[in-house]
Amino acid sequence: MQIFIAKSAGFCFGVQNAVQKAQEVAEKGEKAATLGPIIHNRQVIEDLKSKGIDLIEDISKIEDSQKIIIRSHGISKQDYDSLIAKNAIIVDATCPYVKNIHKIVQEKYSLGYKIIIIGDREHPEIKGVNGWCDNSAIIINTVEDVNNLPKNIEKVCIVAQTTFNEEKWRNIICNLIGISKEMLIFNTICNATQIRQTEAKELSKKVDVMIVVGGKESSNTRKLYEICSENCPLTLFVESVDEIDFNSIKNASSIGITAGASTPDYVIKEVVDKLNSISKINNEQNIKVKKENKTVEKENIIANENSEMDAYFIGYNEVYEDSIVKGTVLLVNDKEVFFDIGYKSDAILPIEEASNFPVNLKEKFKVGDVYDLQVIKLNDGEGNVLVSRKALEKDEFINKLYEYKEKEDYIDVIVTKENKGGLECQYGDVKAFMPVSQVGLSKDEDIKEYLGKKLKVKIIDIKEKKNDVEIVVSRKDIIKQEKDKRVKEFFENIKEGQALKGTVKSMIESGVFVSVGDVDVFIPISEISWKRIKTPKEVLNEKDIVEFIVIKVNREDKKITGSIKRAGKEPWEEFIEKYKVDDIVDVKVLRFAEFGAFAEIIPGVDGLIHISKLSEKRINKPQEVVKIGQIVKAKIINIDTASKRVSLSLKDVE
Repeated sequence: MQIFIAKSAGFCFGVQNAVQKAQEVAEKGEKAATLGPIIHNRQVIEDLKSKGIDLIEDISKIEDSQKIIIRSHGISKQDYDSLIAKNAIIVDATCPYVKNIHKIVQEKYSLGYKIIIIGDREHPEIKGVNGWCDNSAIIINTVEDVNNLPKNIEKVCIVAQTTFNEEKWRNIICNLIGISKEMLIFNTICNATQIRQTEAKELSKKVDVMIVVGGKESSNTRKLYEICSENCPLTLFVESVDEIDFNSIKNASSIGITAGASTPDYVIKEVVDKLNSISKINNEQNIKVKKENKTVEKENIIANENSEMDAYFIGYNEVYEDSIVKGTVLLVNDKEVFFDIGYKSDAILPIEEASNFPVNLKEKFKVGDVYDLQVIKLNDGEGNVLVSRKALEKDEFINKLYEYKEKEDYIDVIVTKENKGGLECQYGDVKAFMPVSQVGLSKDEDIKEYLGKKLKVKIIDIKEKKNDVEIVVSRKDIIKQEKDKRVKEFFENIKEGQALKGTVKSMIESGVFVSVGDVDVFIPISEISWKRIKTPKEVLNEKDIVEFIVIKVNREDKKITGSIKRAGKEPWEEFIEKYKVDDIVDVKVLRFAEFGAFAEIIPGVDGLIHISKLSEKRINKPQEVVKIGQIVKAKIINIDTASKRVSLSLKDVE
């Protein structure tokens, strides 16, 4: 009898992650409970219960501050918020693939898309996903369901249950085309599910009997059973070895085994053990076990039970390119980590393969810690195995990017290149693009000044490609936030009467705006100069550096008024210090009046030359003696300090 075991049989990454998190809680001796079955497998749930991890189905029965493990299928937003309201200590064991669907649904629903979920409406994963769009999704499971959809939906977003049948998904999608003017289609079927289903389909075509091992409530296991039944009439669906009808398969010459994503290795082992013993009793012959593998196909002819099982599990631990192995940290330096992987050579993890994030190796990896590693090269040229963590962390990394985007957290990128549209950047190994409109350039800045610099940015868009991801980033909001903070601090500290220095930014007829850092101060034309001016351009130019006094602060409207003329000595004081009665001075004729002429003694101080003091002879008007703009010598004949007036005379000049 030959036994063919599908390579992907058993725990997928999401289930393994959930069970591992629950086991870690149990190992610490902490009192905790899972919200719903952590996975669809009775044996695992009973095992966890024996270790102190209870099962709670009703969220209302959760105690305040209780430690709760979220099942691999995820929960709704409402349930998540309820946990937070109860101050629950949350251990989130949601499968990363499922969590990604939550984010897609929440984001697109907020943008006005009608959500269509392809899957089983009674499955906990679908109930959870629906909860991230206010339970408003249309849920379909068959091609026939498409006929019942409402017509002329403006725009839709379509996602799938992670364990949905791939072929069935394609048929439904083909029938959905045309139901809306705008359709966003996300194939969210888990990659592990696709591989498992494909393997099951091919294997079931080659064998006399197919055994599908897994929980009866497991959606992905039921789908494996459906796929295998289509190709192999004698397909058994069992939860454990006790359910196998060995009489129905005793004459089979070949048996295929696959298992759902929630099926532990030891359950698969029990099935193979039993097959081995039955075969020895009935046939007294060896069992040939062929383990299918994506890179190598191996056939082991086993002579007894122990050797058959050893070969089975050795197959999982063999080291070859692309295989996943467990490694124990031996040594860490700044550039690489050395692991013991139970192989003839140690494994080396270079820093560039350690993570999708910028990482400090000595902080992340500690001697004795155990990690999953992907083999990327069996020999690095010096006999060592080269390994990587990046592909294993990809889902976690992408989820982290979405989390950064959702929470508007800052990340640091390095600017590598300028193009017509903006700046090309790097975030670890991820390409980032910053459109020029999101750079936050000031008026006089040159975008080339940013080349090679590290910039703090926010993620505003994530573009997932087949084997890559690219992010669009912005520092515009950050610049604004930093500016708002500086402006707030400025207005908290500014006082009337304070002396400041700034740059003339712009001019209008009624005054000028002076920039002081991020704040513009208005200087009215009357506060620019002590002398009378018709326009600010008579005394100032743009970009001039000026000193001024703050004369008014409006904190509510964020407005400040200043005075340039008050920053210097008042002209009258200067005049009093410099001149006295009987002094002869050069003055400039400014304007005429019926009773005389006004002349500028110094900027800001004018004097009156009465018509009787313009000439020895009698005149009818000042224009007979002087002209506007003319410089003449005049004698100071009176200074009225109280009213700040000066009387001048031309005829008394000797």
